[in-house]
Amino acid sequence: MTTTITVDVLGILSKDAPEASEIVNARASAGADADQRRKAVHLLATLAADAKGAVAQRRGLVLFVLGRDAEAAAALVGATTKANRTIRARALSASGRPSEARQILADHAKSDATVAAIVAECSAELGDADALEAALAAMGKDADAAERSYLEGRLAELNGERVDAVAAYEKAMRADPPHARALFRRAFIEGTHGDEDNALQMYKRCVELSGAPRNAWMNLGNIYEDRGEFTKARECFRTILDADPSDGRARLFDKDAAASHGMFYDEDLERRSDKRAAILRLPVTDFELSVRSRNCLAKMGVRTLGDLVQKTEAELLSYKNFGETSLQEIKDVLAQKGVRLGMSRDEIVRESEEARTILEGIASDGDKRKLLAKPLQELELSVRSRHCMNVLGLKLVGDLCAKSETELMTIKNFGQTSLNEVKQKLAEAGLSLAPNPVK
Repeated sequence: MTTTITVDVLGILSKDAPEASEIVNARASAGADADQRRKAVHLLATLAADAKGAVAQRRGLVLFVLGRDAEAAAALVGATTKANRTIRARALSASGRPSEARQILADHAKSDATVAAIVAECSAELGDADALEAALAAMGKDADAAERSYLEGRLAELNGERVDAVAAYEKAMRADPPHARALFRRAFIEGTHGDEDNALQMYKRCVELSGAPRNAWMNLGNIYEDRGEFTKARECFRTILDADPSDGRARLFDKDAAASHGMFYDEDLERRSDKRAAILRLPVTDFELSVRSRNCLAKMGVRTLGDLVQKTEAELLSYKNFGETSLQEIKDVLAQKGVRLGMSRDEIVRESEEARTILEGIASDGDKRKLLAKPLQELELSVRSRHCMNVLGLKLVGDLCAKSETELMTIKNFGQTSLNEVKQKLAEAGLSLAPNPVK
């Protein structure tokens, strides 16, 4: 059963000036009760899309209640009341625009605990630990305990303190009702660190709670799709589309899941795929590094072990405040995982002659140049491989040829089977993956 707060959605939306908390509760009820949702849909139909002033503001609130966040944010432009500005900020944040949301509420964060909590979450989405910590302080002692614990977990995550983050999320989840976003972050952590079974169970619990993030459905659908359970995957993506038909990402994933029916994957092989790929995806914040080493790596833009192994000892030592002690510390960490600094470069050296031959052939062959300019879909890659190409933003065959094995293998769900498929497709066309660029 879904845990939610039952309210009169139509009654709240008919008020001249509903409070932001009432609108949030109305959204939860509309998401859990089909009859309440139908009433909100009927009300929306009476409000013209090109309406101005108070009618446009009411339309924006209805759109927010229905989960159509991007449209809600657009309709609520120019909101004059604090409640409507707060709802617009929530809509902007939910539609992937936390920076704009935070800017709208910045003036009220110090005097309103609820607003400070929204600002804190926007800061978490932006990776701004300092602003998140300041917003937490502004919430004061009277702030909701579960919300505070959740935000303390977000801060711990940003600081690379995974154990503390998990403890904070667990505390928020023990509240009544359970905190849906805390459960989402717990599921995300489990999935990121390889425990897909536990992540699956947590996402299933999460989507049954009031206020579950849309990405809980998205991630649950992706796990089902990876397991070959395409009907269940489509149910997740369709749930998102029922709430917001304009969600392009859910529509794309739904089409891919539909296209995957009848396709065969060797699940065992995928689960046993290159262990090094999983290692290279690990965040460097997962390891017990000194503050100096962690700060230096952050300033160098090193986020994962995959980024780190592409660095040489000389490059690290050339960085300000990075000395032999920090170098040895990092080498010890890499040794524990069976990788080393400069590893990718060693691989490049071994493959350089082959790569040079391929690149020279491309430069002198007009037909190959035309192939490089063709859309990537002409390679007819599997759904899983296409997903990974989308993650990297690859559009053309030439875009793929510019990527190395190491870069591809750091993408989640891109395993040895997918790599072999890509290499085979390129080889059939007389092409190959390229070495990493020298940094």
